[in-house]
Amino acid sequence: MFQLLIVDDEASVVDSLADTIPWHEIGISTVFKAYSGNEALELLKTNTIDIMMTDIRMPGLNGLELLALVRREWKRVKCILLSGHAEFAYAQQAIQYEAHEYLLKPIGDDEVLAKVGNLVQALKQERDENRHYERVVKAFQEHLPKLQGDLLGDLLQGMKISPERLRQKLESLKILIPAGERFALMLFRLEDRFAELDFYSLSLMEYAVVNMAEELFEDEFRLWSCKDLHGYLVFLVTLSEEHRERQEFQAEPAENRLQSMASQLQLSVDRFLKGSVSVLISRWGSFPVDIKPLYDEILLTMRKQVGNQSGLLIYASEELEQLPVHALQRLYEPPMLVHLLESGDWERTHDKLTGIWSELSQKWADSQEHLMEAFFSIYASFSSFAHKNGRQLTDMIGPHLSDVTGLTQSRSLEALHQWMFQSLELLQMCMENETRNDRENTVRRIKQFVQKHLVEDVSLQAIADYMYMHPVHVSRIFKLETGDNLSDFVLRLKMEQAAALLADPSLKNYEVALQLGYQNPNYFIKVFKKYYSLTPQEFRQKLEAAEEK
Repeated sequence: MFQLLIVDDEASVVDSLADTIPWHEIGISTVFKAYSGNEALELLKTNTIDIMMTDIRMPGLNGLELLALVRREWKRVKCILLSGHAEFAYAQQAIQYEAHEYLLKPIGDDEVLAKVGNLVQALKQERDENRHYERVVKAFQEHLPKLQGDLLGDLLQGMKISPERLRQKLESLKILIPAGERFALMLFRLEDRFAELDFYSLSLMEYAVVNMAEELFEDEFRLWSCKDLHGYLVFLVTLSEEHRERQEFQAEPAENRLQSMASQLQLSVDRFLKGSVSVLISRWGSFPVDIKPLYDEILLTMRKQVGNQSGLLIYASEELEQLPVHALQRLYEPPMLVHLLESGDWERTHDKLTGIWSELSQKWADSQEHLMEAFFSIYASFSSFAHKNGRQLTDMIGPHLSDVTGLTQSRSLEALHQWMFQSLELLQMCMENETRNDRENTVRRIKQFVQKHLVEDVSLQAIADYMYMHPVHVSRIFKLETGDNLSDFVLRLKMEQAAALLADPSLKNYEVALQLGYQNPNYFIKVFKKYYSLTPQEFRQKLEAAEEK
């Protein structure tokens, strides 16, 4: 189904074309109305318009100027020009701006339907032929390195991805690493003069380092790179297919070759980019299960063995596995709790808390420090969420749950569990009530405006201006809260008032039309008949017959 935009400064023309023609029969699902060129631009910016039909002569932005903007910004939109003047200059400009049709007023509904129907068929053919496929592929290729890096960054942070979903992501991003593949991580920290560069210059240097690494390693290894949260360049290193075919995988030779090439890269950076880097190489692991543990190992090595020194090359040991105390994982892995709260994704927020509690209960039920760490982090996320919504946490979850005196919430696993989920439930209830109240109040004000100005300008733009909201948002809020389209609500009120006025035999049909804001009585008759299946005169006769009985 396609979407149509009708533009004309004569409201009766727009309303007649939009409301009385059976657009659904030719595949038009939605018809947008615009009563000026500028209003049309706003609708184009916020909706996917397939076909635009516009008058030429309009105050302000005329139809030809609008067509020129559409050709520049929305090239795929097919355009029809309407004009009451058969002037050759107009036709010339229409051809120049690639208008698909040039129609002269007055024009019958059947002809309009046929012309738009032809464009609908052309759009369907374009979709069938996948004419946009090449552009999509090109855009995807341009963004592929970033998408690949984002995925590696998520895996380094411990994001949970199902095996099948990960396989699909790797395949779509053209990363050929099967489950169980042996790999190592290599971390680069750019130091000395690199630290003094501005963002743009540093990005160029990082790009150069990645290119140098790929060129140096390409015969024996495959590299998958990203920039991590600490600003380090991280490479996931696997053996190249050619290297695997030549010899069976052996950890020791691979380790030696990797360290040798890392040293060469370090020297190349010093020579060609005039800067120092420290390089840390992890031990080998199995993809993808060992990504997070190996990443944690080289970060620990960076903290303990490198520190503020520069220009080092270190192979990370297995120290992390021997540490008596480990950090919480589920608490800090993406998506972060505060981000889930801000997005309003309550189901995933609940799952996040469940995962945190599960890790605590399995590994750290008797560790007061871990319980307190989890409590303070969750409390901070809840507080941040409340403050970003202009509220105190106490107002949202109550003084009992927000009181940290004595830290009773973190004294036991059970107490922490009860506090977490009770607080989350209250936060959710508070936000849903607030959203519901805001919508109800907005819709109430919209209805009051329409009822008060029913015989004046009650266009979507006029309502939006009154509400200080975007027209599209006004329409969506009204539909979400009431289940009805705003235009249907306005029409219903007008037709109900029309029926009441027609009961007065002293009023002529044209007088009723004028009282309801219809400047064109014929258009009023057309709309009334479509709504009641009777003309105003037939409606009067039906009322008179009922009174006689």
